[in-house]
Amino acid sequence: MGIAAVCGTILTTCTSEEEQLPEIPFSVWRAEAAFRRGLSGPQDSAQFRAFYYDCVYEGQAHVPDSFYQADLKILRGDSLFLWLIDTTLKRYPEDYDFTLRLKPLFQRWKALFPEDTVRKVLTFVTGYGGVGALTMEEDMCQLCNQHLMIGLHYFLSDTFSYYPPDLPYFIRRRLTEPHIPVFVALRLIRSKMPRLSPRHMPKMIDYMVWYGIQLYALEKLLPELPDTLRLFYTADHMAWLDKHARDAYVELLPYFYESNYFTIQPYVGEEPFTKAFGRQSPPRLGWYFGWQAVRRYANRHKASLRELLGLPVERYATLFQEAGYRP
Repeated sequence: MGIAAVCGTILTTCTSEEEQLPEIPFSVWRAEAAFRRGLSGPQDSAQFRAFYYDCVYEGQAHVPDSFYQADLKILRGDSLFLWLIDTTLKRYPEDYDFTLRLKPLFQRWKALFPEDTVRKVLTFVTGYGGVGALTMEEDMCQLCNQHLMIGLHYFLSDTFSYYPPDLPYFIRRRLTEPHIPVFVALRLIRSKMPRLSPRHMPKMIDYMVWYGIQLYALEKLLPELPDTLRLFYTADHMAWLDKHARDAYVELLPYFYESNYFTIQPYVGEEPFTKAFGRQSPPRLGWYFGWQAVRRYANRHKASLRELLGLPVERYATLFQEAGYRP
């Protein structure tokens, strides 16, 4: 299935009639457009200041106003920054309806976590970090105390010429309009999950379940999107799995309890393909098998998504075993 064929256009909402979503106040504020207009109105000025102190100054309310005004002056005088805003506004004009495209995600999130306050969602342009691959995820979607900021400059197209040069094409494929809800959802999902760091020497099975829970959550929060979009796969990758998943799973089995990250990185890290299986194979096979195991576990044990998100890492291997998954 072509990604643009889902629900007419990929980001158009298509909730089922049976799905009862809570009504929530929701809108998306275009901070980059307001900045380009000069923050001329008092509402824009107040909103921008609140966002800047929350996300850029990380909630440090004691930052002097003189610092804030100096920052604005620097931004207004930066011709490359202004060019990037203008380029972004050409791709996403002010009348682009982000509310329509993102509201069902936040409604489903509110149904899952009714005690959470819905953050103020906005778009902005922050520029590119010196080492793009390391700064990209934070720039794409930043979760602050009161705001959730979408960095639109990372969703211009897979062929945009001015992304950081260290981003290979298999990563650039994700930097497109249809992926915006995926990265917003991932930011929310990971805010509820335990951290998984190589410093803690997790085993490959821990990575598999950690990523598998995220993919399962994406499936539940964005059911209107195709698997290819949520997995960052192509249709050819899915076709490869239809033929070779069982053999690939058997090959990965000896590494499930390996904790040396350099050994397991080819199966859970970012690569264009899995080297052991050739250039046609999909990457991140550990994510895929973890997702399938989490799906099976949730069905067999009637586990809620909220329960899975809060599961401690120490329980991941047990979950995988109790899932009884085999391709």
